[in-house]
Amino acid sequence: MNKGFFRSYEWMLARRYLRSRRSEKFVSLISWSSGAGIAIGVMTLIVVLSVMNGAAVEIRDKILGFSSHVDVQGPGDALTDWRNWLAETEKIEGVERAAPYISAQVLASFGSKALGGILKGIDVKRSDDIARHITQGRFVNDDASPFQMVMGKSLARKLGVGVGDQVRLMSPSGGISPSGAVPRMRAFKLVGIFDSGFYEYDVGMMVTPLEAIQRLNKMGDSVTGIELFLHDKDLAGRVSQLARASLPVGAWVTDWQHRYRSFFQAMKTERIAMGVILSLIIMVAVFNMVASLVMVVMERRKEIAILKTVGATHASVMRVFLLMGTLLSGIGTVVGASLGLLLAWQLDTLMAWIEGITGVQFMSSDVYYIDHIPSVIDPVSVSTIIIVSLIMGVLATFYPAWRAASVPPAEALRYE
Repeated sequence: MNKGFFRSYEWMLARRYLRSRRSEKFVSLISWSSGAGIAIGVMTLIVVLSVMNGAAVEIRDKILGFSSHVDVQGPGDALTDWRNWLAETEKIEGVERAAPYISAQVLASFGSKALGGILKGIDVKRSDDIARHITQGRFVNDDASPFQMVMGKSLARKLGVGVGDQVRLMSPSGGISPSGAVPRMRAFKLVGIFDSGFYEYDVGMMVTPLEAIQRLNKMGDSVTGIELFLHDKDLAGRVSQLARASLPVGAWVTDWQHRYRSFFQAMKTERIAMGVILSLIIMVAVFNMVASLVMVVMERRKEIAILKTVGATHASVMRVFLLMGTLLSGIGTVVGASLGLLLAWQLDTLMAWIEGITGVQFMSSDVYYIDHIPSVIDPVSVSTIIIVSLIMGVLATFYPAWRAASVPPAEALRYE
């Protein structure tokens, strides 16, 4: 009776050789330890790559939470004809909304404390993304007093300010006096505190209405540029090309993929390097499996000789040991993939539980870009790991199987 390519007695022998007898416990232990090594390697690869994928996605979303998908600026430092440019960019296919903005460096002071940061002027009515991150307070619709702002939670903590306090901002974009350049200063009312989840923004960004920063720096009606937010952020490159074609000559257009290309390319390279390094765990387990199967061949020389004497072919003996290696690597891969997927799925919850028990924070926002351990399971990566692990396991069994099939019956039974 056949089971596909393999005969039933070959399946029976393969399973029997994997079970240990009293005199063969050590050999069986080595065989199963190699399968456990494959399981550990597969599990580790899936978890680590899922965490690195999750970190890349999390950081990207945090960056784009307060940053545009496409940024449009004029040929100079300021854009004066921005209203016509705004109307033109809103017509571009794929653009969800467009909004003018101003960006300037300022020094924020409160009491004896002073910290530098970025003051960003926005059209409050067009910037719902920032309003969603405000955890305390909100922008007040008061046309008579545009000098209000919200700032990141970490910056507010360092300055020691709260909602309702007056924070003095000093801008280097000042006028010229007989004694030289004079910075401009103005008191802004802190009306809200935001939490972007991205430390670089929380510690260094303040947001104010456009009119306030225009009056602070005496910019008139000009702005720094126009931010474009897309329906699909992955199409930023295509939208950038359309914007360059539709805007006047001299328009400077850049997208988030270009702005942060080096950063995300470094993360991609790190993922590849980590995958290659961790795959060595699987390779060690595979070599261990080769050694254990060779030991099984040496232990079973007599039985192999008897099989060949009663009519087992060279190919049949090879298939027995190919089945053994395939079963070991297959079981190890399936167990490792199952544990890896389960751990990657619940990793954030598990780490939060461990932090609660131990009182140790593994991911501090003061050190890392994110304050938790994200995990995103990539089906392509998981499939690649499983397929490569199975192929490596099967290929590793060919040499032991060839050794088993090459056992000469007469020599093996000569002294029996």
